[in-house]
Amino acid sequence: MLQWDATVRLRGLYYDPVRFGVGGGEDGLGLLRALGSVAYLRGDWQARLQLGAHAEAGRRGGPGGTDRGALDVQQAYGRWQRGALWVQAGRQEAGYGSSRILSVRDGPNIRLAYDGVRLGWRGAAGRVDLLALQPVENRRGAFDDHGTRGAHLWGAYATVAAGPAYAGHWDIYLLDSQRDAARFAEGRGRERRQTLGSRWFGQDGTLDWNVEAVGQAGHLRTDTALSGIRAWTVASDAGWRWPGVPLQPRLGLKVDIASGDRRAGDGRLQTFNALYPKSSYFSEASLLAPANLMDVQPTVDLQFGERLSTQLGVQLAWKQQRADAVYTTPAPLVPLPGSAGGARRIGTQYKAETRWQASDDWLWQWQLAWMDAGTALRQAGGRDTLFASLAGTWTW
Repeated sequence: MLQWDATVRLRGLYYDPVRFGVGGGEDGLGLLRALGSVAYLRGDWQARLQLGAHAEAGRRGGPGGTDRGALDVQQAYGRWQRGALWVQAGRQEAGYGSSRILSVRDGPNIRLAYDGVRLGWRGAAGRVDLLALQPVENRRGAFDDHGTRGAHLWGAYATVAAGPAYAGHWDIYLLDSQRDAARFAEGRGRERRQTLGSRWFGQDGTLDWNVEAVGQAGHLRTDTALSGIRAWTVASDAGWRWPGVPLQPRLGLKVDIASGDRRAGDGRLQTFNALYPKSSYFSEASLLAPANLMDVQPTVDLQFGERLSTQLGVQLAWKQQRADAVYTTPAPLVPLPGSAGGARRIGTQYKAETRWQASDDWLWQWQLAWMDAGTALRQAGGRDTLFASLAGTWTW
């Protein structure tokens, strides 16, 4: 049996300025993503091929690394499944949990894919996945993408029910990752990092919650030094919904702490690295990365019927360690020049995000954000930032 599907997304983005004005100014661009796939299913076997073409227009200085690519293989894998056991090999996307650590990276134009193998077990008590993957590096030509040299992602990810006496579910994961040319205020070099994390999430009536704690160890090897890694993060998102009142409001509160480096050049690196997170970690503006950061973000979600919803939020952000930098996207980390040391307060971000499912085929999304730059950004030469985005996605 053959199955076909296709997706086209058009997106326009505007920044004033990019990177808070540190080395960049006002910029606007348009993005096109076109994906088409065919899957062949027979008994316990499945084979899937997905091709993608990506275009960009208008970005000052030319397209970024995830903006443009000629026709290329986005996914191409074979899968065998019998009962609770399965194995999948080839080029594939892999997103897990809340996407804080492992995401398909849907915000940028080119989604993140991996070359490698995953195998697992799924049953009534939960699931366990084993991973041996290499992230794919986007190249501009046709059919020329390949695994990123010097990079790997190995590990295990499990989800289990909390048990009849407790609400919710648990994620537990252990990952080993390596990346060349990792960038920190401490320096740039080859990073090897082990990540141990757990997540408790669920819903009980009108209350929902998602709490995640992660610890990391490893090392960063630069041209001049070897620094041991000890980093951590705790992140939470809880909310209460009132389904019986107009607009079915959900009041939420997000609180995040991600460790930063206490002192440069001491042979220890405490900056947390979220590995392969969704770029819209805090908002669709993707202004800040989850490293050396403390933030509190109250939100309100409003439901205008079955197809239209809006989220409004405010993010108050500080550096976790004054000595470390402010980190920005693209993923995983880019230290903002001149932001190490000095003040702690990064700023306050105001956001509005609207989602309209116009039909079964069409989805429209609007995003608007304003960052009121704090002292840490202004000391680095940064200033207030406006972000706006409009995206339309057609799925067949």
